[in-house]
Amino acid sequence: MDQQQQRLCVISIVGIGGLGKTTLARKLYRDNAVSNHFRKRIWVTVSQENSLMGLLRKMLEEVRVVEEEKLEKMEENDFIDMLNDSLRIQRFLIVLDDIWQEDVWNQMQRSFPDVNNGSRVLITTRFLNVAKGADPRSTPYELPLLNDDESMKLLLKKAFPYEDAEANCTNELLDIGRRLMHKCGGLPLALVVLGGLLSIKEKAPVVWRRVLETIDWAAEGGQCQEILALSYEDLPYHMKSCFLYLGAYPEDYEITGNVLVRQWIAEGFIPQEERKTMEDTGEAILEELIQRSLIHVNMRKNNGSVKKCGVHDLLLDFARSAAKKDLFLTVCSNENDQPTYLASSRRVAFHNVDGIKINEISGVSTMHGLRTLMAFALPRLSKGSLIFRFMLLRVFHLTNVIDIVECSKEIGVMVHLRYLRLWNVGPLPSSIGNFQSLETVLLREIPITLWKIRTLRHVQVLLCKPPESLELKNLLTLENVAFGSYKTINWRFPNLRKLKVLIEKEHQGTMLTHLLCGLYHLISLCIQATRDYAIEINTKDFPFHNHLLSLRLFGFLPKRGEVSEFPTCLTKLELFSSRLEQDPMPKLERLQYLVTLKLSQSVYLGETMLCSTGGFPSLKSLFITSLLPKKYTKSMSVLWHEDAMLNLEEWRVERGAMPKLAFLKLTFCKKLKVFPDLQHVMSLQELELRNMSQELMLRLQKEAREDWYKIQHVPKLTLGE
Repeated sequence: MDQQQQRLCVISIVGIGGLGKTTLARKLYRDNAVSNHFRKRIWVTVSQENSLMGLLRKMLEEVRVVEEEKLEKMEENDFIDMLNDSLRIQRFLIVLDDIWQEDVWNQMQRSFPDVNNGSRVLITTRFLNVAKGADPRSTPYELPLLNDDESMKLLLKKAFPYEDAEANCTNELLDIGRRLMHKCGGLPLALVVLGGLLSIKEKAPVVWRRVLETIDWAAEGGQCQEILALSYEDLPYHMKSCFLYLGAYPEDYEITGNVLVRQWIAEGFIPQEERKTMEDTGEAILEELIQRSLIHVNMRKNNGSVKKCGVHDLLLDFARSAAKKDLFLTVCSNENDQPTYLASSRRVAFHNVDGIKINEISGVSTMHGLRTLMAFALPRLSKGSLIFRFMLLRVFHLTNVIDIVECSKEIGVMVHLRYLRLWNVGPLPSSIGNFQSLETVLLREIPITLWKIRTLRHVQVLLCKPPESLELKNLLTLENVAFGSYKTINWRFPNLRKLKVLIEKEHQGTMLTHLLCGLYHLISLCIQATRDYAIEINTKDFPFHNHLLSLRLFGFLPKRGEVSEFPTCLTKLELFSSRLEQDPMPKLERLQYLVTLKLSQSVYLGETMLCSTGGFPSLKSLFITSLLPKKYTKSMSVLWHEDAMLNLEEWRVERGAMPKLAFLKLTFCKKLKVFPDLQHVMSLQELELRNMSQELMLRLQKEAREDWYKIQHVPKLTLGE
């Protein structure tokens, strides 16, 4: 951030695997001072498996909106030219994480214009020659190993995650801990994994000494691998399979928690426990792998469960190596064209492999016993692809297939399937109704025969219309179901937890209320209505209010234009285009457990709004915006644009309101003339204001001093168009 150095500088963080390069880079990237200094920030994970075109496309999508059809036709130079044009108008920070080769940097650097405005590129790499070649005028930062004090502090922090280590650690235990610490050689990853192992063991000298004696520490330079092996061998048998399964995912891939758990279930790794669903057991296993530091959490949901997670590169390498030995899993990528052990493996994952090569590999006759096939970043897939020929598959997972292709009828032989994700493949033949073990489906469209399958647990479709009468006792998730032209429905999903519906006709609101009456276990509900068929539902009539945690209502018109009572346990609430005539805050602020509140597009038509003392005691994130995220607009048949709150002129926040608020985003409230006084909301870490009135924005400028005092304590401010 040196103002004296205006040229485009490349800062390099260099060090061996497991040293903390990415962790340090991410702390810098997220630092409030850094994010305030650079108008545009982009994080790109390079690694060994990503293609140059894929990286360029990812960067371009971060800086501007480009139509999908245009993106597909663009060449490498087109991406570079467009990136140059977009980046030269603003000061930017780009992080390129995990660069392995000089030529990769040489190819990518053409995208970064140097217009002497103080822009920066930050790279992490294991190789000093890459760092020096990126910018000979900048000295690489060679990340040091931890010293003994730092190492011991980190080890104990992981070994005693929920208690005071100093108060609970005897001198004898500390002595053994120091000996364990020295074996890690100051490498953070080794210390974290070893600490994770100790955290689930009894805090007794005899137990810790056994860990010290179990492993052969003699091998020089192999401490980290030995510790990973020890942690892996300590896992129960079924958890070993869950860990090895992570090897199927690409490097630095953001794994969705519930997708991973559903795949584990389909593979048969999750034991059935009394009074618990397998999903609950799977989530508990995921949490234990996290506690053992074999998986890291990237994001959690409001209810505390894992939304996104990942695996460190060294742990991923270890998982793949162990999986290869046991013929558990084979990863096939451009760097590893046709491994000799491919034919014997029960599971195969393709990374950035084109359809032609997949056809060649799939044609190998000895692969008939394949149980799992996963493909990531699949550029093309032909109609007659041999990928659909494996009769014994349990898990079939294709993601990021660029073209929408017609499904081969040969898929009808996969009668053992339990997990099926073919988002850009369709339509599926009616023979899918014969898949009587199918549990999870993620598809664009489905044949009516799907609903004959009684084992279904999770159904996510772009849009579906189940038959008028249907009973599925095992169903837990049903997303994007449309209420069609039925006059009545007789749907019985007694164990449903997550429901997302689209209302297409005005009278369907009554039918929806009828359906909800039988859903006593529902914890997440999303209702979308087209503008022409806005619905009226009295939310206090929801019979399952004691369980519902997440509620999203789009195109929802309450009776008499006022908010009725909401389920009291809500942690997340989203309202879109409700056109309320009375201030919703007095009732919403009574929700004691609400963590996230999103109000979008004409939610409230009044001129004044009040958040009173003691209101919103748990709220951490508040969004008042004009447009919905893309994930919702994809399935809405009508999309329109109006200001977040058309007539709002005054918003008062009393002292003591929203005591835990950390993030506030406010856009398109153009009649708001005076900003609410937030100087007492000391928890606020980030404030984003866009497309507000010019009068309001001027009052908030530091130089104006009129309203600056209300927000000057907020570390991260984004005030712009």
